Amino acid sequence: MGMKPANLRSRKPSRWIALIAILAILAPTAVPAQSRHAAPEAVRSQVLKLGVGQWVRIREQSGVTLGGQITSIGPRIFQIQQPDVAGPTVVYYADVARIKCAQDPEDRAGLSRAGWGGIAIVGGVILFIALCKATACTKSAAESSW
Repeated sequence: MGMKPANLRSRKPSRWIALIAILAILAPTAVPAQSRHAAPEAVRSQVLKLGVGQWVRIREQSGVTLGGQITSIGPRIFQIQQPDVAGPTVVYYADVARIKCAQDPEDRAGLSRAGWGGIAIVGGVILFIALCKATACTKSAAESSW
């Protein structure tokens, strides 16, 4: 008796589940809108695009990380209101190494695109497992003779 050629349908569902789980883990979930600028004009342009009221995370060239809501935008500086600080914090465009959008720290229930993507992947894997088990039960019941 010769060996059957392997095809995609002959593989066990558990192998497919493992493959999907590995791909889901390795897939990037989000690419944050971030930038690295050396020129203060480019940083100012980015801050102007974000606008007053936007929550941001900032890494200064010194390594200090700040997070807060943009409260004002000027020609050489902008100000952010950090949640745990009484007054606004002044940030010089020339000191910014990286700036990216952030979520409102009070909005814990809101999910980012990455969060929704993860939920969709996990839901798909669970649905796939349920369908595989249901199909396996139907096949075995139909194949068994009473």
